[in-house]
Amino acid sequence: MTEKTHNKPLWFFLIFVMAALTRAYYLTDYQYNPFFMYVYMHTDSYDYYLGAHNFAAGDLLALSPSNRFSPLYTYFVGLFFKITGQDLIAFWFFQFTMGIFTVLLVYRVALELFNHRAAIFGAILYNFYGPALMYEGVMLRASLLTFLGILSLYLVIQVLKNPRNLLILAAGISISLFIQCRPNVALIFLLLPLLYLAPFDRKNLKLFLQIAGVALIFFIPLLYRGWLVHGKFVLFDASGPAALLIGNHPDYLGIGLSKEHEYPGALSMGYGEMLAVFWDRLAGQPLQMLGLYVRKLFYMFSSLEPYNNYDFLLFKKFSPLLNTPLSNFSLISSLALTGLLFQVGKGKNIKLLYGFMGGITVAIILFYILARFRIPMVPYYAIFAGFTLDTFFFRLKQSQWIKSAQMFLVCSFLILLFNIPEFTRGVRQSYADELNLKIGLNLIANKRYSQAIEPLNDLIKNNPDNRPVLRAQALALWKTRKARKAILVYEKLVDLIPGDAGTHFDLATLYADSENWQKALSHMEFSERLFRKKREPHWADIAREQVKLYTNRNKD
Repeated sequence: MTEKTHNKPLWFFLIFVMAALTRAYYLTDYQYNPFFMYVYMHTDSYDYYLGAHNFAAGDLLALSPSNRFSPLYTYFVGLFFKITGQDLIAFWFFQFTMGIFTVLLVYRVALELFNHRAAIFGAILYNFYGPALMYEGVMLRASLLTFLGILSLYLVIQVLKNPRNLLILAAGISISLFIQCRPNVALIFLLLPLLYLAPFDRKNLKLFLQIAGVALIFFIPLLYRGWLVHGKFVLFDASGPAALLIGNHPDYLGIGLSKEHEYPGALSMGYGEMLAVFWDRLAGQPLQMLGLYVRKLFYMFSSLEPYNNYDFLLFKKFSPLLNTPLSNFSLISSLALTGLLFQVGKGKNIKLLYGFMGGITVAIILFYILARFRIPMVPYYAIFAGFTLDTFFFRLKQSQWIKSAQMFLVCSFLILLFNIPEFTRGVRQSYADELNLKIGLNLIANKRYSQAIEPLNDLIKNNPDNRPVLRAQALALWKTRKARKAILVYEKLVDLIPGDAGTHFDLATLYADSENWQKALSHMEFSERLFRKKREPHWADIAREQVKLYTNRNKD
């Protein structure tokens, strides 16, 4: 491998510039997405949004309609609203800034564990992973969880290098917040000591216990809040038992949130009862459960971005940054798995990375595979993928042709495996039609007419007589100088709503633009009569002036 070098400020600055420019560019595209100014009502985001509003208004419990989720992210959003005002756009800027620091931490961790080239590769792989960018602009905890996770790994590395009290405190707080954000990631810290402390190391055990003590102390406020809200012990996230039982049903596909596999009464279930049901399934149907975990493993590393609340396929329409090969998770996962298979990483501190990778992978597989659940594991896999690339190029330089060819072939096979179309094809969102209309109207409002045509056309396929869609489509076609197609759409609108004065007015204007004065005159006269009938004299007078103009042109 390349020799480990000291951190050069120039490289750190260049990684910062790359991360900042990437997010600035994405923001210029994202502003035309309706979610830029809009929290969709039927999503978990709305639950966080209302809870944050309540906290900003003085509700210390930050109550939300469901109170199912860990409240840490709700407090995080609510505190931002309280300090800065309830400005959604400012909050996106804040989350994107947090994303910049996540990229920098990926670089620094890789630099600590490996070398400069591996660190650069890792930072690039994470920075341009499209779903990570997408979720930095969405009100869900994925971006905060990702930041807290990589920060925790970085601080643990620093503690082991230089065990100062301040670093121990910082690591404990970071890990505590990481677990409070999504409790299943606690599995990382159950696995980590087993990996790192073998063989037994009394000094490091003491450090781990000190960090754990700090983390446990900082659990207390939200555990108490959970008791006040739910009247019982809740490990931060009240939806945990229900989610675990959905994701561990023998007939469950392995991806997405499957309502049909919900366990009755799971939301009010205690942890002991949940574990009893889980064990019954494992013991009663071991082969089916094994098949389930094999499916989950495949989907975990595949290119499919299983949607829930927000669909990556819909967001891809807004930015070329989400359409690059680096947005395909199978590239990162295949590189990382290739590195693991060829054991490219050695050294005691690398066990920390293994612990985070393994722990969070198990934590996700225990529940179910969603695009947003997978985001927090990407930094660790990107770091290891970067080191795999570094090792591959090192072996090429050393003329280790057989080992290089083996790595290339294995990685290529994995990429092909994780992109099998039958298993990785996207699924249509249930709210796709509503969102396509919002996308189209938003693009039209921002005068991006050519971009509006595609989502509106998609919507027309399923709703051929939808009047608002037809009107928006006609306007987009008109503004992009596709007059003939626009006229056909307006003619259809006239058939659907013959008494609408505005439609006749627009159609007349289109015919006039095409110099078909006879049809322009006919529709404008009809428009004038309808405006007068509706007692809209202003528009009726405008139509009358146009009638005079078209009459003269028709005589010519």
